[in-house]
Formats: sequence, C-alpha cells, structure tokens
Amino acid sequence: MLRRISSFLICSALSFNTYSATDIEQLAQHPTWLKLGHYKSPQELESYIISDDFFLSSTGKEDPYRELQATINAFNTQPEKQCRYPARYQWLQQQGLKFEQPSSACDELTQWRESQPIHSVSLVFASGYMSNPASLYGHMLLKLNRATESHNKLLDYSINYGAIVPENENGLVYISKGLFGGYIAGFSDQLFYRHQHNYGEVELRDLWEYELNLTADEVRLISNHIWELMGAKYTYYFADENCAFHIAKVIELVAGDKLTNELSPWVIPATIFSKLAVAEHNDQPLVRDIKFTPSRNSAFYQYQQHLNDQENALAKRIFNNAELLKSADFTSLNVRAQKKIIEVLFEFVQLQQLKQYEPDHVKALKKALVRARLKLPIGNEIKVDNYLQSAPHKAQKPSNYSVSALDVGSKVQSNLGFRLSYFDSLASDIARVPYSNLEMLDVEIAVRDSNMYVDKLHIIDLESFNPAYTDWVNEGGWSWQLNLGFERDRTNCQGCKSTFAMGGAGKSMLFNNDRSLVYGMVNGYFGELASTAQVIDASVEVGVISDIYQDIKMRAAVERFYHKQTAELSKSVELVVPVNQDADIRLIYKSSEQTLWQLKLNYYWN
Repeated sequence: MLRRISSFLICSALSFNTYSATDIEQLAQHPTWLKLGHYKSPQELESYIISDDFFLSSTGKEDPYRELQATINAFNTQPEKQCRYPARYQWLQQQGLKFEQPSSACDELTQWRESQPIHSVSLVFASGYMSNPASLYGHMLLKLNRATESHNKLLDYSINYGAIVPENENGLVYISKGLFGGYIAGFSDQLFYRHQHNYGEVELRDLWEYELNLTADEVRLISNHIWELMGAKYTYYFADENCAFHIAKVIELVAGDKLTNELSPWVIPATIFSKLAVAEHNDQPLVRDIKFTPSRNSAFYQYQQHLNDQENALAKRIFNNAELLKSADFTSLNVRAQKKIIEVLFEFVQLQQLKQYEPDHVKALKKALVRARLKLPIGNEIKVDNYLQSAPHKAQKPSNYSVSALDVGSKVQSNLGFRLSYFDSLASDIARVPYSNLEMLDVEIAVRDSNMYVDKLHIIDLESFNPAYTDWVNEGGWSWQLNLGFERDRTNCQGCKSTFAMGGAGKSMLFNNDRSLVYGMVNGYFGELASTAQVIDASVEVGVISDIYQDIKMRAAVERFYHKQTAELSKSVELVVPVNQDADIRLIYKSSEQTLWQLKLNYYWN
C-alpha cells in the first residue's frame, strides 16, 4: 500500500502525468533500467556495484523500484542530478517522462562528450601477455571514438575496467585474491594513446578494434552511462566478473543480452569477441568494422621483410657500428636501399629503447640514423598495410570437451576430458602468443574395467618459449614452463600416480622459415613422484614443435629424469589435425617402460 501511495506522489510530480503507479513499477523492471543499475538479473535484484554513492536510494543496491523512485524525485527537485546520471535522464525521457526542472547545461559532461564529439563505440582486444598473470588471457577495452580526418584516433577515449592492485603485487597473491574477490575494481578513462603505448609499445601486444554498428542515440546513451560509472566500485573476480564481463554489460545496455548470455563459469575476452562477431543488432551485424594495430614487435618484423639478405646483413652490422653509415658499403647502395635500411633500423632502435637495451649505444645510433636520413630525399620507402594477423574471433574457442580411446601395455581404456581454458602449444596461433601453452583446469576421467577414476588433473599448465623471430641482437628470451597437478603415468607402470609441482627453464630456436621450433629445458619436480619414488627430481627435456602442413601440427619430446633407475627415456609425440574452428583430432604416442597410444577427438566451445 505504501509503495502504491509513494508511486502516486512521484507520478503526480510529473509535468504530464502520463505514467500511473503501475507504469512506474513496470518501468522499474524494464531490462534497460536494470542494466543502468547493473542489477545481476530480473530474478537476482542485487547490483554488481558495491559503492553506496552510486545509488540515490538507501536500498537502491537491491531495489530497482526504490532507486527509480529516488531518481525521478531527484530529477524533479535537484537539476544537478541530471549531470550526475545523464544516461538515466536520457532513457527516462525516451520513455515519455517529463520533469519539472529544465534540462541542465552540465558543463563538465558537455565538455567531456562534445569538445570533440563522440560518434561511435568500439571494443578493443589486446593479445595475451605471458609475463603478467593479469594479462595471460588478453585484455578488453571500450573505446569512445572521436577521431575525424583532422583528429587522430589516439585522442579517442579509452575506457578500462580493472582491479585496483598495489604496485609490485606478487603474481601468486594477485591470482589468489583475484579468484576470490580480494580486490576492488572500477572503470577509468584515458586517452587511447596511453593504452596503445602501454600494450603495443611496452608490453608488445597486438590490438584489434571492433567498431560497433550503433545509432547516434545508442552511442550517446553508452557515453552518458560511462560518465555515470566513473568512480563506481565493484568486487573484482578474475574468473568471471572481470574486464570482459563488465565491459560487455555496458554494451548490452543498447544491444541486449547478446554477449553475456549462456556464458561458461570462466569469462575471458576471447569468448566475448567470439559472440560479438556473430551478434546482430537492429537487423544488421553488431560489428561494423575490424581494424588491426600492430605492436612494435609486429611492426619491426614486417618492416624487416622488405630487406633482402645483403641489406639485412648490413643493417645488423650498422646497429653494432654506426660508423658504417659513412662507409662505402652503405653509401654505394642506391637511394632506395639506403632509405629502407634506415627505416628498418629506426623501427629496431625504438624497439630496443622500449626494452632498455644499452641505452647509450642505442641513443647514439639513433642520432647517427637521423643525420644519415637527412642526406636522403624525403618520403618513405616501406609502407606496411598487409599484416596477416587474423582477428581473435577466428581463433580456436577456449573451452574443451574430449573423448579418447587409449591402448596402454595391451590394455584398453576410454577417457572423457574437460578443459576450462584456454589453448595449448598445438592450437591455432590466431590472436595468441605463438609457441605457448595456457591451460587451466584440464581434467580427464578414465573408464577401464568397468571402473571410473581421475586419470589427469592439471590445475595450471603454462609454457612460453620466447623464440627469436630474427637473428638480430637482443631478440628472444628464456623459455619457461610451470605445471601443477596430478596424473597417472602408465608408461612407467600400471599403478604409477604423481601429484606434483613442476617448473622449468631453457632456450628455444626457430627454423624452417619460423614454422618449426626446437627447445631445451631443465625441469625441477616436487611432490609424490611415483615413477621415480622421489619427492624431488630433475630432468632434461628436448623437444620440437612444427607446422607440418597447413594447420597440421606436431610436437615431439624426449625427457631424461635424474633419479630414474632405468636407462629408458620418456618419449612423446602428438599430432593434431584440425577439423574446423570447433574441433580437431589428435594422435598421441608416449613411451618409457610401456607404450601408450591415444586417439582423441576435441570439441571446443565458448
């Protein structure tokens, strides 16, 4: 009864009483109103936003009806609230509500939104960064586009969602607190050049921008809502309520539940972009255009392809000795060749400056390159616009079901598998770090002799080989791997079980026109190591990963354990044949004391 009376009083305050109390109640359950308050669902009326100052009602976090009442009352009595909640104001006006107070000027909002008008919205994917646990899965940004022919896109607004993490936070602490809601998170805005510099120039990550097909009113509503969200606080969860989830929720304010419906428990940027690419809006594709921005690394590799072998060799010598720019070896070349060499060296010098490699040497070389370039005609020789990197929505999907048949020592069993995320070293390299492995919660259940039991449980399995893609100085890095889990090693004995933590480090090298990689690792093991009956063990591992034909890949390795009593090496070969983006077939061979053959069918899904 009290709710009906208060609704009547609110409605009577409208200039045109076109909404009844029942209308207001229904409006409070409207999907758009629930999205403006970031309520979890029509059934779970609790907001993801935990900061009290985002809400006008003291019960607004859990009661969208009371929050709507308070909003209507504020717009009728406090015109400055229009500037604090411009998206609410815009949407309620679109629903036909009229307010007693005239529209406010909102100088700060107008300056932010109209000084260079926001004309479109994009979502940006930054590829994974294996050196930071916060960025293993890539990152997602929202971009408010203001660029014109005379206004560079680097001055667009880039909207980030992230946890508020103390500086130099330990990686394991970050993962633990991130998984269990130990951080506060929120939205922040910066000019796009800052994020492009951080991702593309410092962390050397490629960027893909998906421009959305939205109307002018929809762009304005999203821009206004971003303004509302600045300063709002959330609880950060690395697994699901992360950057991908909450930025997608902002887009769903105008696009409907196309991006976050039917999500798995683990939400990553790749999943959202996969849904984004097939979504429709207003009877048209939701994505209008896709643009690629290369990292400094990708740009250098592409520039280098324009040098022939002689020019490439001379460029490397010049990097080590700038005086060669004055020698006949360089000055006798035609002008086009000289300009190409200098342009490639400029790219490489900038890359080395970012890596802080021998700063004095690099700074002196840069000055020498400038002097040499000033002697040559204006205009660039190298124009790079044909990058071959495919967009992230074309990548293999992150989660996996599998079914396989195994023959181990003349005994047959069947395995059912599940992997939560994300990819292994034989997966497609699209929008991912090539020659790397990022698997979390990888489980296989064995069915054997009418019994069922866990055959494998890898909680986390990481590999990064960091090969040098050129033979220039300071290219490539250390290879490393980390694995934590349980598995039955039937190649050593029928009952062998190991629960372990493993880490390794080594080096790798590319060959066969970068289609193959060979690596060597020294590994350390700790745990219940049944195959060697030790708590601590070490091994030397040598392996190769190769693209055999088109997308058919193979990985082979041999490993020698220090404590193993026999002379038998642990050997493995895995061959993968892709069927399509959603499936592949794998043949696996392992051998030590016994031989294992496994035929596996993998199905990938978001």
